[in-house]
Amino acid sequence: MVDKHIPDDTLLYLDNVTVSFDGFKALNNLSFLVKNQELRAIIGPNGAGKSTMMDVITGKTRPDTGDVLFNPNSSMQLKSSIDLTRHDEAEVANLGIGRKFQKPSVIESLTVWENLELALKGRRSPFESMFKGLSSEGANKIDEALEKIRLQDRRDFTGASLSHGQKQWLEIGMLLLQDPELLLIDEPAAGMTDEETFRTADLLRELSSERSVVVVEHDMAFIKALDCRVMVLHEGSVLAEGSLEHVQQDQQVIDVYLGR
Repeated sequence: MVDKHIPDDTLLYLDNVTVSFDGFKALNNLSFLVKNQELRAIIGPNGAGKSTMMDVITGKTRPDTGDVLFNPNSSMQLKSSIDLTRHDEAEVANLGIGRKFQKPSVIESLTVWENLELALKGRRSPFESMFKGLSSEGANKIDEALEKIRLQDRRDFTGASLSHGQKQWLEIGMLLLQDPELLLIDEPAAGMTDEETFRTADLLRELSSERSVVVVEHDMAFIKALDCRVMVLHEGSVLAEGSLEHVQQDQQVIDVYLGR
């Protein structure tokens, strides 16, 4: 544990994280924290370090230097603080961090219900899902996920029959069945209709009442609909942070990102 004061309600803590690729610093002394049940949006130009940041948090990339801690004050919650740099992607997922990539990865030949059943925590293989009966508790969890992602009326539809936005919601539902404390969502609004975009913002706001949600996005209308704290990345560091209105008025942000 680093010898620094970290606010008690912190879920994720990054401090002076640096990642270099062939001399290029993708992250440059990046420091920020995410609170419990916080909804946070992250914006920035291409190459700002957004994907590398998520790679570091999820164990895909190991930083050159810096601290990446999950539940840093969790001794008060009868848990241990977790150094994420010591864990690989599968271990990080099992620790309670779920990541949704920009392109949905649902199995299109399966129904919505079957995709969710495959994702249910504790059913780790297709063999288990095919040959082990689903418990009533598991079925209830799937029903709850369907309600949250607003796909109750699509439960028997195949993944291939869903719209792009509905596939995004299904994948979010699949992550929810892993019981994550932190959701990392990459550009969910890309390719969505206006209606789907605003429904997705509503969904993520609702989910943040139970867990922390970090969203990487370019769509400013979507960011506005999220109505949350915004962090601007530039050259691997935090350039500005605050409300969307605040960062939109920051001259540095205008110069490197919004003014393009």
